[in-house]
Amino acid sequence: MTSYKTCHGCGITMQSEYSDQIGYVKDLEQNYCYRCFRLTNYNELIDYDVAEIDFLKQIVTTYDKNNTYCYLLDIYDLYGSRNLELEKLIVNNNVIIIINKIDLVIKLTNPKKIINYVKSIFVDSPLYNKITKILLVSAIKNYQLDKLYHLISNQQGPVYFVGTSNTGKSTLLNSLIKLTNQQQKITVANSFATTLATIEVNLGTKNKIYDTPGVKNEHNIIHYLAKKNQKELIVNQLIRPVTFQLNNEQTIFYQGLASFTYLAGSKSNFHFYKNNKIELHRTKLSNKNNYFINHAQYDNLNLADYQNWKATRFKIKSSKLYSLFISGLGWITFEGFVGQEIMIETNENVAVWLKIGFI
Repeated sequence: MTSYKTCHGCGITMQSEYSDQIGYVKDLEQNYCYRCFRLTNYNELIDYDVAEIDFLKQIVTTYDKNNTYCYLLDIYDLYGSRNLELEKLIVNNNVIIIINKIDLVIKLTNPKKIINYVKSIFVDSPLYNKITKILLVSAIKNYQLDKLYHLISNQQGPVYFVGTSNTGKSTLLNSLIKLTNQQQKITVANSFATTLATIEVNLGTKNKIYDTPGVKNEHNIIHYLAKKNQKELIVNQLIRPVTFQLNNEQTIFYQGLASFTYLAGSKSNFHFYKNNKIELHRTKLSNKNNYFINHAQYDNLNLADYQNWKATRFKIKSSKLYSLFISGLGWITFEGFVGQEIMIETNENVAVWLKIGFI
């Protein structure tokens, strides 16, 4: 249930009903919410998702031209982990782009190529001229965390860590807490905390560092999985790409999650960069519906429901290297040429982008 009692730490209104939502506490007689309790007693940050509109209100409330924003992106979901409305709000601030989970691809390509690719996707962003640094990190492997620490400690004003859900923001901050070995205490960032708690993180720096809840990423497939499958889709190992040489009218199923169909074109190689736990199954286009009805939707890795299954088609209009990104499922890279047609089918809310070749 929800009460009118607020957390003595962050000021959030506390509730005891939903453990995955902000303000949760097991017993409403307690004085600190679960997030504040874990931070002060165990030096551990707990992440919560919030609606985009609440998050953007928080950014406006805390806004100052002297703020620096550490904007986290997920290497496994580069386009899906961006928030374009956030980018408009912080256009006048210094921004550090942090690409997390780099350990998933570090052995597959040159880090400089990844940085150059990230630069290219921000060319049309209002942030482009305000990006002071693009840094590749791994919160799990502690890759370049020392560089990140020195970078944020040398900023003149407050530093805010922002990003969508599932980018690993809390894991990253927890790794920095361990690196600096600082005892944590709760400091409320502003009076808006009764709706959305932004709290100060002690990293031993002269400037103040703030954590913000993650923005719920509504177009990531993880939100449309059967609940039992959500942990299965967390990617935590080096990606091992799978290559298929496909003729036209062939389909690849991502178990019960999605399907990719090569509709038209000559025989081509398609490289699937995906969670190693996901099995791929090839079938003919003529057998696609039969396979979906009898096998895919009953797979042990499936969606919560299939009422909103939707097809998205692309026609290739110029010859070059392409990557087809599926939010939460990785990407497919192939050498495209004029006349090819491809199709992705999955939940209608899952975002799909056809972009210039990535890896």
